[in-house]
Amino acid sequence: MTKRSVKMFWFPLIVWLFWPAISSFGFEDRLLPDPQLTPGDTFDVTKEDICVPGYAKRVRNVPIAVKREVYWRYGIIHPEPHHYEIDHLIPLGLGGSNSIKNLWPQSYWTSPWNAYLKDKLEYKLHKLVCENIIDLKEAQKAIATNWIEAYKKYMGKPETRGPDEYR
Repeated sequence: MTKRSVKMFWFPLIVWLFWPAISSFGFEDRLLPDPQLTPGDTFDVTKEDICVPGYAKRVRNVPIAVKREVYWRYGIIHPEPHHYEIDHLIPLGLGGSNSIKNLWPQSYWTSPWNAYLKDKLEYKLHKLVCENIIDLKEAQKAIATNWIEAYKKYMGKPETRGPDEYR
């Protein structure tokens, strides 16, 4: 084997093996989840199920190993403390599941689109569903398709505060 053919064989293999580490270096946080990795997933529930106080707390169950897998799938090898939350794309309060298909690392630090803003949208959609203003499936689809557009539709223009100001 020539030196050139050795390089042509090993270089792609090394890039493939180390892509998660390479891809997280110097890239900005995602504002929306990758639809291939996080298409969204729901429990088989009704509006009556989710509108019971304490529902989301009762069904929340994302083991640490699953959270690590979510980070790895998104190429985040060493997440900074308090930088991300492993978020349910379709929130538990709207019937979202704990499946890895419904989880993604959402940043607290992107501005204005961050985990704090998405949380506000989640509460608003839950309230609208429970008040029979919108249908549960409609709310699930809106937030799973593009939570930023759903925010604009149901909440209006976002606030432009920094992460420390949301607390």
